[in-house]
Parts: sequence; C-alpha cells; structure tokens
Amino acid sequence: MQGGSLVRNTQDESGPVPPGEAGMRLGQHRADTADVQEHASSLPQWALQYEQLSQGVFQGRVEHIALPGAYMVRETMNRSVRQRGEIGRHMYGFAMVLEPDGQAICNGQRFGAGALLVGRGDDLDLCNSGASQIGAFSVDCDVVEELSQRIFDRPVAPWLDQQLAVAVDPAVAQALRAQLHQAFAVARAEDQPAAGTPQGMARMRDETLLAFLDSLPLRADTSHLKSIALRRRIVHRAREMIMQRPDDPPSLPDICRHVGASLRKLNYCFQDIVGMSPARYLRVLRLNAARSQLRAGHRQCGGVHDAAARWGFWHLGLFAADYRRQFGELPSRTLALRQAAGTAGG
Repeated sequence: MQGGSLVRNTQDESGPVPPGEAGMRLGQHRADTADVQEHASSLPQWALQYEQLSQGVFQGRVEHIALPGAYMVRETMNRSVRQRGEIGRHMYGFAMVLEPDGQAICNGQRFGAGALLVGRGDDLDLCNSGASQIGAFSVDCDVVEELSQRIFDRPVAPWLDQQLAVAVDPAVAQALRAQLHQAFAVARAEDQPAAGTPQGMARMRDETLLAFLDSLPLRADTSHLKSIALRRRIVHRAREMIMQRPDDPPSLPDICRHVGASLRKLNYCFQDIVGMSPARYLRVLRLNAARSQLRAGHRQCGGVHDAAARWGFWHLGLFAADYRRQFGELPSRTLALRQAAGTAGG
C-alpha cells in the first residue's frame, strides 16, 4: 500500500463534486477509510455494495476526479473485497490493476496487470486479490461514441457492450497505468491552474479516453461469456437464498437443490466468481451483514446478540471470535464506536 498507514476520514475540504463542475482543482476528492461501507460511501457517484472477503483490519483510500461526463478513480485496499453494483447505466467503464503483480476477478474473469477490463457499467462484480490498487475510468456512452467517430472514424466496437477482460501489450499497459497516476498527480498539483478549467478537464478526459480506446482490439472473443453468466447466476441465486432467510442459514445440500447444481459444480462456480469456497463465502457474507447491522448503531440494532441471531449465529462466543478474526475487532467494539459517533453527532 502506498503512502504508509492510512488515516480515517482525511479528505479535501470541498468534498466530491458532480462530473463537469469546476473548482477544487479538477473536482478532485480523497478519503482514507477504515471500513468497506465507509469506502463505498466515498464513491457516491457509483451504486456499489462492498463485502470484506479476507480477514483483518481494513484500511483503504479512495481518490477520484470528476470530469465532464466522466469519473476517474484510484482505490487502494489492504484486504480482498467484493464490489457489486453499477457505475452508471449509460457509462462505459475501463479498469486495470495498477500494481505489476496485482490480480482481480471481474464477472468471473481473472485478470492482472497485463489486461484491461472494459464494458458497460450497469453490472459490476469485482473481487480484488488481497492488498491492491485499482484504477478505473467511467465515461458517458455518448462521449465515447463521439470521440471514437471523430478520431477513429468508426463506431464503438459492439463487444464493448459486454464486460470483458482483454490482454494488452505490456508496454501499453504500463503507459496506461502511468497516465492514470499522472492524472491524479496533476489534480493535486497547486501549479496546474489550467488543468482545473473546463477546457483543461475536457482535455484530460479525452486524452485518457483516447489512450484506452487506442489500446483495444477491433474484435474480441466473447464466446466464454455465456458459461460465465451461468456460473454467476448460480452464485447469485445462492446468495439470494442466504439473504432471504438470514436467521436460518440453509445447508450446502439445500443450496445445491435450490440452484440445481451438484456440490462440486457449486464449488467451481464460487471459486470462479468470488475466489473462495461456497461455505467460506456464505459465512463471510453473514458476518458482513451482521457488521452492517452493528454499524447502524442505535437506529436499527438492538445489540450484539440481536445482530448475531438475526444472521444465524446462535453461539455468541463463537460469533464474537469469528467476527474478530474477520474484522480485527470484537462486535461490541463496532457497536460502541457507532453509538459514540451517533452521540457525538447529536
């Protein structure tokens, strides 16, 4: 993780701004986070739900730049996290791992620093692999279409309506990573006043978009996406089953019958989509849900026992031990911090 230890809730005073709004040096915003929900709330322009997959205290950093019809994001996390949701129904998204040895899974496709994830932004399911840094660039579809026609004299390739991880030349991948890092350096620089003008912001958007579009092949193999979609549906149905009966978690055989898959196939599906076994993921899911309830504090939570029972943890001591391994603190500590914050906030 870059920049040493992260400090919670450090951000530019002006806060995030909508795409295209001038000021705050390119509409730049930065927040250091200590919880995945806090991390998600630092990206209000995107509708994403986060689940912490790996064990330990979470630390993250979110940086984003608001540009005309576009957002540029650089997020750093020290734990494996699953992100689900959308980055905009009328947006194209481009994303890449910013570390040379980084790995991630998006919509069942594994990719590393030598690949670029690209496609429509209405259905994202991304799991990073441990400590990582990911760069993302979402752009209004009309902006992408206009630039493609103006510069390349052709419409956007039809396969971009899918979501696909495509291999790119290593030198090109390194250049794209450098361009993203440079954009954030410019956004924070005090001696770049022209960059904060509407013309400067549009130029940064177009130059970054052009670099990404120029790196893409004209044609791409999408034949594997059908089987991936099937595996995603199985994982989704299993997750829905857990969420619909939280206080009575189904067994793996129950889930297999519900989704119409053998235990072996269920395991393959979960490993492909979230990178872990179904038993492990579904327990982590319930721990994350209990944490969400505890973080709601006095507004929705009756206490640690209520949160544990609500999510099917009937042995309070085992729940507390599992919770501490997963998040690095006892559930009573989570609740106390949230209640203290609520009292301080009036």
